[in-house]
Amino acid sequence: SHPPLYPPPGRPPTVTMAMTGITVPDEVQGLFNDFKLKRTPHFAMFFKIEGDEVVEDTAMHVPKEGSDFDSILEKLDESTPRYVVIDFNYETTDGRPADKIIFVAWIPDTCKIKDKMKYSGTKESVKSAFVGIAVNINATDMSEVTVDEVTAACNKV
Repeated sequence: SHPPLYPPPGRPPTVTMAMTGITVPDEVQGLFNDFKLKRTPHFAMFFKIEGDEVVEDTAMHVPKEGSDFDSILEKLDESTPRYVVIDFNYETTDGRPADKIIFVAWIPDTCKIKDKMKYSGTKESVKSAFVGIAVNINATDMSEVTVDEVTAACNKV
């Protein structure tokens, strides 16, 4: 008796399957790649877990035009976890303008335990599917995702 084959024969291994069983579909990776390459009108894109997949949360996206960092924070809800990618412009410690792609795992302390476990358990798969993230931020409350915190994290890297 041999152990079961993983992945099943004929199916390529996928780096996007989390221990939670939740997958990051190719089209979601494609959306992130377009975002990373500045091919979208978005300053920030939001993703959520729906069923057993990570999906785009289109209603939450923040456009580049007329938006600032507060526009992102206004979308975050203390009871609803989300994954957020931000095309973040900042100033380096020596005063040069720079930008980085930021990944925020917004998993508030106040959300349901089941959601907290699902989002925490899937986070690494999302990060590995989104190739090109410069800075990772795990935020459990608003104080961990301020413009100053994000700028400090960018300057640390």
